[in-house]
Amino acid sequence: MRVLKKDFWKKIPEWRDVSRWEWEDWRWQIRNRLKNLEEIGKIIGKDLSKLKKVEKVFRTGTTPYYLSLVEDFSDMENPILKQILPSCEEIDPFLQSEGNFDPFKEEILSPVPGLTHRYPDRVLFRATNFCSVYCRHCMRKRIFLEEERARTYEDYKRMFDYIRKNRNIKEVIISGGDPLTLPNRKIEFILENLQEIEHLDTIRIGTRELVVNPYRFLDEGLLEILEKNDKIWLVTHFNHPDEITDAVKRAVKNILSTGTPVLNQTVLLRGVNDSPQIMEKLVRYLVRVKIKPYYLFYCDPTKGVLHFRTPIDKGIEIMEYLRGRVSGIALPTYAVDLPGGLGKVPLQPEYIVEETEEYIIFRNFEGKTVRFNRCNFDIIEHHTKSSEDLCL
Repeated sequence: MRVLKKDFWKKIPEWRDVSRWEWEDWRWQIRNRLKNLEEIGKIIGKDLSKLKKVEKVFRTGTTPYYLSLVEDFSDMENPILKQILPSCEEIDPFLQSEGNFDPFKEEILSPVPGLTHRYPDRVLFRATNFCSVYCRHCMRKRIFLEEERARTYEDYKRMFDYIRKNRNIKEVIISGGDPLTLPNRKIEFILENLQEIEHLDTIRIGTRELVVNPYRFLDEGLLEILEKNDKIWLVTHFNHPDEITDAVKRAVKNILSTGTPVLNQTVLLRGVNDSPQIMEKLVRYLVRVKIKPYYLFYCDPTKGVLHFRTPIDKGIEIMEYLRGRVSGIALPTYAVDLPGGLGKVPLQPEYIVEETEEYIIFRNFEGKTVRFNRCNFDIIEHHTKSSEDLCL
């Protein structure tokens, strides 16, 4: 976990006169978002004009807090900058030829505008298309093409009505955009209406504000709303250990005080976190601040995002590295979300070496093999690979 220096943002000339009271106000962070390449370029001291052709297609935006986490603005390979700054690869027709703006048919599987019903027992509730940071790897990059706006109260009421009438729905995932960029009154309206639907067991809020604007969770009004609604789980989206700071730890402590559990979904991104060592550091930091690693997703086949994809086996390699090195509470599930709305498929290393009617041979994380009798699961024999074998 990164411990931020006192008044760390004042190292940047443009924010030298910003007080701590202003900096830690989540509304100040959103009001002072950097909304184009010219503004970001001024802060980092770079001419980003060559990327404007990308910005004409996909908008740019970041909070001051998130940009301030970059320690060296001269390093254009910085994992945070790579998630903020556009790349010409986003609009490369060859690289993006196999992408789709809606690979999971969220719009097609939408019985009511803003609501996607893909799984029998849950629905996706898209409360807004606004984000305080526009991540370059966003799986809903189509919203970059739209005007920034929240849905209306009338939109929400139609969505509530659909959920009430479908008793098979047990869970609602509130997403966007980022729903926690909404004012408290709208968040409270959404949650109170969902909370009163008896057949709902769980309300999941998907947000990246904990990553890019953790001061959102210093807001007593929001914390009171979370505490009043006991069906809520918060799912956030950290991709790199540099994103986990003492400001995040403070925010998580506040969230947990309301009785709201916190999970994390990471996307496997080329050049950002596609390293076993980086991923180990990330999951260790997450657990340290009491966030449960939940999913590690293979990068989605979204147009404008395909340049971030790794070989699918890279995730299996990372999971095999993590197994045995970190505890079970730090292990996410590696999964691929299948195009066409067909759902998520978990992937993991293969630990069954051989299987017959009499026995199964397992391999552990160290490469040791053990043969078990199917009838009584007694160890029949085990073999340890040599150190040379383990290095292959």
